[in-house]
Amino acid sequence: MSLPTPFMHETREPQSEDIFSGSGVLILDKPAGFTSHDIVQQVKKKLRAAKVGHGGTLDPFATGVLVLLVNEATKLAPFLVDQEKRYLFKVHFGVETDTLDSTGEVVARQSPPPLLEREIREACGTFIGEIQQTVPRYSAVQVGGQRLYRLARLGVQVTPPSRTVKIKRLSFCELRWPEATFEVICSKGTYVRSLGVDLAQYLNCKAHVSQLRRLGSGSFDLRQAVTLEQLDVIVTKSELDQVLIAQAQALAGYPELRVSHPTAKRIRQGGGLNSTQILGSHRGRAWLGGPYKVLDPESNLVAMAERSTKAIEVRPEREITFKTLRVFGPVA
Repeated sequence: MSLPTPFMHETREPQSEDIFSGSGVLILDKPAGFTSHDIVQQVKKKLRAAKVGHGGTLDPFATGVLVLLVNEATKLAPFLVDQEKRYLFKVHFGVETDTLDSTGEVVARQSPPPLLEREIREACGTFIGEIQQTVPRYSAVQVGGQRLYRLARLGVQVTPPSRTVKIKRLSFCELRWPEATFEVICSKGTYVRSLGVDLAQYLNCKAHVSQLRRLGSGSFDLRQAVTLEQLDVIVTKSELDQVLIAQAQALAGYPELRVSHPTAKRIRQGGGLNSTQILGSHRGRAWLGGPYKVLDPESNLVAMAERSTKAIEVRPEREITFKTLRVFGPVA
């Protein structure tokens, strides 16, 4: 497996006595008006953590689920970036902005007749499946080594790239003209701003996305999220362990392999793994390509591994070997 490059910012500081040494995933309910980098810096300072990263950005005007990776959990990023996202968003018809959202400058206005709910529902159906999206001019995507939003602010005219994204579900929720509310489940890399504006264009309307809230990212959702204010209280009470999600639990969507403590130690020291070292019966098991999460008897995450390409065509009784992708936890 070729690991994807995570779209994640990570900050580091030298270790000191008061630095938080625990690791795990923290789900934050991001407030509007902050970049994901701003939130990383704030949380890092609040926790006194050596490393904090995020597993996928949210636009400054957006709110909701922001997956934060604390200390060793920053190594989870390549295994979380491909997860589906779920959003609730509002489209404001009749007003177009340069950023495609409510923070931009108005570039066009119109007074379209109110749309019918039936028209909007039918339009949603045309965006299900794989679609082509043009990246917004105000985005962090690079063209010629420069961020698009920087070029846009300088007035440099460039052609934004397009990309293929997948819309699993797009549901119309409510119409209060001139705004309509939608819920979408989509692949990573989907720009909901573009989706909202493209949907309006299909209906022959100018528009922008006026509100955007991420409801979920993979297996994480708002039920697990804390606000910055709640995090302050949690840190003061030394109750961070109650909200940090263990690394193995954060990888709930991956199949698991159990190994003994001696095998776990060998893996952490750079040793390999084969099917004879896996605990439990695996006779007749259909081995997936992976990745697998490798756990010790106490469910601590040892490594992420995938089946070796050398063992794709084998008889069920033959030994299967695995390639280690990432190692977690102390050697001892």
